[in-house]
Amino acid sequence: MCGIFGLYEMDNKKPINFERFELSLKLMNHRGPDDISVKKILPNLVFGHARLSIIDLSPLSNQPFNDISNSYHLVFNGMIYNYLEIRSELQEFGYHFKTSSDTEVLLYSYIHWGKNCVEKFNGMWSFAIYDTIKNIIFCSRDRFGIKPFNYSFINGSFIFSSEIKSIISYYPELKIPNYNVIANFCRSSVGAQIPETWFTEVKRLMPAHNLIISNNQIYTERYWDYPRKTKHSLDFEKCKEKFKNLLLDSINIRMRSDVSIGVTLSSGLDSMSIVSLLKNKGLKTYTAQFSKGSFSVNESINYSSNKEIDEASVVKEVVKEFNLDANFVEIDYSNYVEKVRKMIYHLESGNGSPAIIPYNQLLNLASHEVKVVLEGQGADELLGGYVSAFFPRYILGLIRNFKFRKVYFELVEFKKTYSLLSTFFLYIRTIDFNFLHLIFYKFVGIDALFVGKIRKYERIKDYPYNPRGFDDKFNSELYKSHTGGLVNLLHYGDAVSMSNSIESRLPFLDYRLVEFVFSLPSSFKFNNAKGKYIQREALKGDLHESIYSSSRKLGFDSPLEYLFRSDEFGSPISILLSEKCLNRKLFDKDAIVKAHNKMIKGNRFFARVFFRMLCVELWFREFID
Repeated sequence: MCGIFGLYEMDNKKPINFERFELSLKLMNHRGPDDISVKKILPNLVFGHARLSIIDLSPLSNQPFNDISNSYHLVFNGMIYNYLEIRSELQEFGYHFKTSSDTEVLLYSYIHWGKNCVEKFNGMWSFAIYDTIKNIIFCSRDRFGIKPFNYSFINGSFIFSSEIKSIISYYPELKIPNYNVIANFCRSSVGAQIPETWFTEVKRLMPAHNLIISNNQIYTERYWDYPRKTKHSLDFEKCKEKFKNLLLDSINIRMRSDVSIGVTLSSGLDSMSIVSLLKNKGLKTYTAQFSKGSFSVNESINYSSNKEIDEASVVKEVVKEFNLDANFVEIDYSNYVEKVRKMIYHLESGNGSPAIIPYNQLLNLASHEVKVVLEGQGADELLGGYVSAFFPRYILGLIRNFKFRKVYFELVEFKKTYSLLSTFFLYIRTIDFNFLHLIFYKFVGIDALFVGKIRKYERIKDYPYNPRGFDDKFNSELYKSHTGGLVNLLHYGDAVSMSNSIESRLPFLDYRLVEFVFSLPSSFKFNNAKGKYIQREALKGDLHESIYSSSRKLGFDSPLEYLFRSDEFGSPISILLSEKCLNRKLFDKDAIVKAHNKMIKGNRFFARVFFRMLCVELWFREFID
C-alpha cells in the first residue's frame, strides 16, 4: 500500500522539474512513510514512489522497481494477494526472483503475460509500467476501484498519481473547479464512482480498466466485467458450502503480511463474519463507541421503532466469546469543522458520508498497533445488505413472477423491523428519472440553497454503467450499487486509511466471490426480509446468535442535526453563513437560514445537505483559495 507518481513529457524538448516533482511526491508521505524514491527513467519520463512496507520489508523491494535487464520499470500501489501462487507458476517458466515481494511478481507477470497479467491477479492495485521493449506505458486499476489512479493531460504532458494533490502541486494551473460535479455532489452525493473529479482537467482511471500510452496516443480498455447470467438450477446447500469456502480463502490470503494485522469490528454481519471464520485468539479488533443518545434521526427513521442500539455492547459479548484483543475508541465530535477539513484534504473532494470522521478516529487508534486491517466493506452491495434500498426492487421482481404469497410474507416480515413509508420515499428518490429528481429537490427545498455556477447543472447518475444484459433484475440493481456507491465508499476508505499510514484489506471484494455471488438467483441473497441470506446461512454455525438473527443495518452514527443546530462562531452552519463562503456565490443565505430553521423543527433532509455544503466550502478553502 503506497503512493505512486509519474510524469511523461511527450515533447522530448520539454524539461522535467525534478525538484518540483520530488516536492510534489512528498505530499503523499502519509501513504508511504517507510521510503520515498524518485527515478529518472528517460530524460522525459520520471517515476516516484512512497512506500508503506507490508510484504518483504527489505530495501530490495523499494520502488520504482525494475527487472534485472533494466528493460521494465514499475511503480505499484496495492497488494496482489495470490502472489505466492503466481510466483510458483512463473518459476516453472524459468523466472528467478531476488525478493519475496508481490511487487516483483507483478512485474514479471507483465513481462511474461503482457497486459493479460491483470487477469491473473487477485488483489487491489493501481500501477504503471514503462516497457522499453515496446516503448509503451502500461497502467492498470483493480477490478473494483479499491486503489485510486488519477491522471491528466496538459500541454503534451501525461501526469498520474495516487492523489490529486501531487498533480496540482506540479501543475497548479490544473486547480480549476469542476462545478457540474460539485453541483451533483451537493444534491445527490455523487462522488468517486465517475471518471470526473472536482478538478476539471483531472480524471480517474475507472475500475477494471487499463490505460496504455503508445506513440504518444492514449487509450483505455476494460479487462473484466461482472457475470450477467443467473444459474437458476443451483442447490442452495452446495452453494452455501462454496460461499463459505470462497470467503474463508479470501480472508486467509488477505492475512499474508510481514507486519501486524487487525480487524475493524462493528456489530454488523460482515466484520463479524471475518472474525468468526478466522477464529484467531488474541486478534486485535477496533470498534467505534458512541455516547449514549447519539443515535440520529437519519439512522432511526428507516426503522419501525426508534429503539436505541449500543453497538459496542454487542461487540463486547462477541470478543469475550472469541477471546479477542478488543480496542474501543470513544468518538469525539469536538472541533468538528477542523476534523472535516483534515479529511477533505485527504479526500480531495467532498464525501456524502459523515462516517469519515468516526472512521478516521478508529483507524488512527489502530495505526498505533497495526499496519494492516481487514474490513467488511463491499458485502452490502454484493449481497443486498441495504435492505430498505433493495427491498422494493425485490418485491417488484416477485410480483413480475406472480409470487403473491411470497410478497405478502416478505411485507409482513419487513414491517417488523423497517418503516414502509421511509422505504417508499427512498425508492422514489432512487428511480432514474430526471424530472422526479428535479421535483424532489424543489419540493423539499434543497434546490433553493444553490445559486450561481452550481444552480444549473447536468445530472450525473450515481452509477457509471447501464446494467444491460442481466437476466435477473435484482442482480442488475446490485450491479448498479457495486459499480456506483461502493466505488465512492472505497474512495474514502482508501483516503482515510492511507492518511493514517494503514493498509485496508477487503475480503468481500475477492473477484472469485463476486463472480460466484452474481451468478446466484436473488432468492439466495435476499429472503425473509433480510439481505445477505446465503452469508447468514453459510456461517450460521460460526456466528454469535445475536449477529446471525439481527436484521438491522447500521453505519457509523453521526449526530449531524446536533452539530448543525448551533450558529455560534466556528460552528458548521456559521461557516456556511460566513462572508467568505457567501462571496463565492454558490449558496443562498436566505435559503440556508430558512432550511436551518426547518431542520431545528425536525426536518431531517437538511442536515445531510448542510454536511455536503460544508464539504464544498472547506474544499474551496483547502485547494482553491
